[in-house]
Amino acid sequence: MNAAVEAVPLTVGQALRVSELSKSFRDRGREVLAVDRVSFDVAAHQVCILLGPSGCGKSTVLRMMAGLERPSSGEITLAGEPVRGPHRDRGMIFQGYTSFPWLTVRENVAYGLKINGDTLALREGTVDYFIDRVGLRRFADAYPHELSGGMRQRVALARALANAPKVLLMDEPFGALDAETRWQMQELLLDVVRKERMTVVMVTHDVEEGLLLGDRIVFMSRHPGRVRSLLQPPFKADGSISTREALRSHPQYAQMEQQILGMMRDEGSH
Repeated sequence: MNAAVEAVPLTVGQALRVSELSKSFRDRGREVLAVDRVSFDVAAHQVCILLGPSGCGKSTVLRMMAGLERPSSGEITLAGEPVRGPHRDRGMIFQGYTSFPWLTVRENVAYGLKINGDTLALREGTVDYFIDRVGLRRFADAYPHELSGGMRQRVALARALANAPKVLLMDEPFGALDAETRWQMQELLLDVVRKERMTVVMVTHDVEEGLLLGDRIVFMSRHPGRVRSLLQPPFKADGSISTREALRSHPQYAQMEQQILGMMRDEGSH
């Protein structure tokens, strides 16, 4: 990776920190508490998964991390600095396809760099580096309507990485993909995250996806969202689990999957 586009890395002492985070909304004249006193840390170069039943506030927490919504109370800090709004130190990938239809793959990936005036990164081949990194070299001059859904999410990943964020935030980015493409994107993400030493926070409702990708899992309770459990899959510690097949064959996988599914059923029965 070019030195010109390397993000200032997070150190162990510069974790993303969520402290006593709460969020209320007004709904037809009454106040609704969506997220209630959520606290957790994300270590540098770690994939943290937000997992829980539908409506538990996972995406709301992620949007507050991105600065797209303001918390009602509590605080989020990145490298010790409070998060006050959107910033290029946090890249965001949504579930829907967000490429600009009138721009080619290369132009989409370059868009953020141009907006930020990062001419050095543009000159030194950052765009082509990340297009190649996500396997789209042959499609660099194609338009989004000429690409499959999986390819369009690869464009979103390349665009986010090109801006060298300290933290990559992902809101169910593979939810709209077919099963095979989803598995391919999961494995691509793991490979990119490890080689680029990224810090990632990702929302998913898929237990298997959470266990494959997550170094840490924040399991949230049903509405209002609270942290029910903080989990660290023991089989992820050495970095050897990088495919769905390796995950499913690990002797500790089934036990942890059942533990999480049990919490899902418990939350759904309330």
